[in-house]
Amino acid sequence: MSRVLIIQSPYSYPDPTAHLSEPLGIEYLAASLCKSGHYVSVYDPTLRPPVPQPDNLYYYGASPDEIADVIRGHSPDVVGISCHYAYSSGNAYEVARIAKQISKNIVTVLGGLFVSTYISRPLRDCKDLDYCIVGEADTTFPALVGLLSEQALKDRNHIEGLVWREDDLIRHNDKTRYIDDLDSLPFPARDLVDINTYMEGSKTKRLYGLGFKPALSLLTSRSCPNRCSFCNMRLVHGGRWRSRSADNVLSELDEMINKYGAEHIFIMDDNFTLNIGRAKIICEKIIQRGLQFRWNTPNGISVRGMDLELAKLMRRAGCANVCIAIESGSEYIRNEVMNKRTTDNQIVNAAECFKAAGIPVVGFILLGMPGENAQHFQQTVDLVKRLPLASIVVSFAVPFPGTDLHRQLVQQGILDPEEKIGIDTLNIISYETGDFTDGELINRKNRLKQMFPGLGVLYEIEQQMAGST
Repeated sequence: MSRVLIIQSPYSYPDPTAHLSEPLGIEYLAASLCKSGHYVSVYDPTLRPPVPQPDNLYYYGASPDEIADVIRGHSPDVVGISCHYAYSSGNAYEVARIAKQISKNIVTVLGGLFVSTYISRPLRDCKDLDYCIVGEADTTFPALVGLLSEQALKDRNHIEGLVWREDDLIRHNDKTRYIDDLDSLPFPARDLVDINTYMEGSKTKRLYGLGFKPALSLLTSRSCPNRCSFCNMRLVHGGRWRSRSADNVLSELDEMINKYGAEHIFIMDDNFTLNIGRAKIICEKIIQRGLQFRWNTPNGISVRGMDLELAKLMRRAGCANVCIAIESGSEYIRNEVMNKRTTDNQIVNAAECFKAAGIPVVGFILLGMPGENAQHFQQTVDLVKRLPLASIVVSFAVPFPGTDLHRQLVQQGILDPEEKIGIDTLNIISYETGDFTDGELINRKNRLKQMFPGLGVLYEIEQQMAGST
């Protein structure tokens, strides 16, 4: 068996109060490695106050010397590095460099959305990386570590999603299969991380009104069957929605509440309500078992198929608020450009169902898609006025590599295919077309934001809904 140290990559960010939430991906990975019999430790150097840097950025992480001391202290055979965004890739490379300076025998492995987006580029950019893993790593990383401990590297050709060097060439096994039976996965290894810091740290920046009490995150399904042109989620989880059973979800909820003391839970699914019947069963079981907690859906839910019965069940099960993906008030932009495949009527119906159930609704709006003009924006304003929303979140489109949006802009010569996206906060305009200017997009965002009092109203609503609990 091998000793594995998983490290969260440090990063620099323009916000000194970046939201702190538990690293579910790392926790799942650690749990799967433990299940395979390996000795696993987790180190998150970002759990410290940010340090101001030039260019109005803040560094979330430890110094190179501190990182080196932690690696030496654990004496790992393998260092796994989690890198989600392109803007933290340089920091991830630095962790690999530090590990190799300590010992050339340490095997360095990089995973996360950044790898799933850029595939072989990390190995081209960083000589200190030995392997990269594309897509879900719950089974592939333990398989790789098992081969390393057995010195059976010839079999790495059978590990899906694995990227490595061989004979001065970069090899890549395609990722074609994803985990069907999510119930077979162990629950996230929350006992291996500083879980109280994540739970209490959530107070500094709430997610849509929740988090001012001990908060944890839950994933009840993976992926989404939709093909939105701007979304890169399927690069990690594939294009097929897979769900956990209601009983499996309830077992983890019981652990989160009664073992770890969570009072607020973020359901982080990309599409919690895709299967309406399953969502109803989960809510019914929460009610039947008398589990007391507040929850919301920060990543949004599908408006298709929403009905009042589910909305009322969600309210009784402790739902504090929901986010719905409006994106645009123009059905042309929403469906022909974004490929959302949702109608105005479906959006209105969902919002009205939640209003009737007493659940506040946050609407997601995305500005700056190719072809979006002043008339399309006015349609967005008109639709937003029709909806019973508590607040809205307005973002700018980001052309993440691997998305249809990125491919379109590359084909049009607007983007360089080799250019890495910078600080992808969704609050920064990352490209220009002939359809609008930066100033016009900023004015449109400001106009929409002025229609609502801001997300702070959700805190007040939640306080009223939850009472003194």
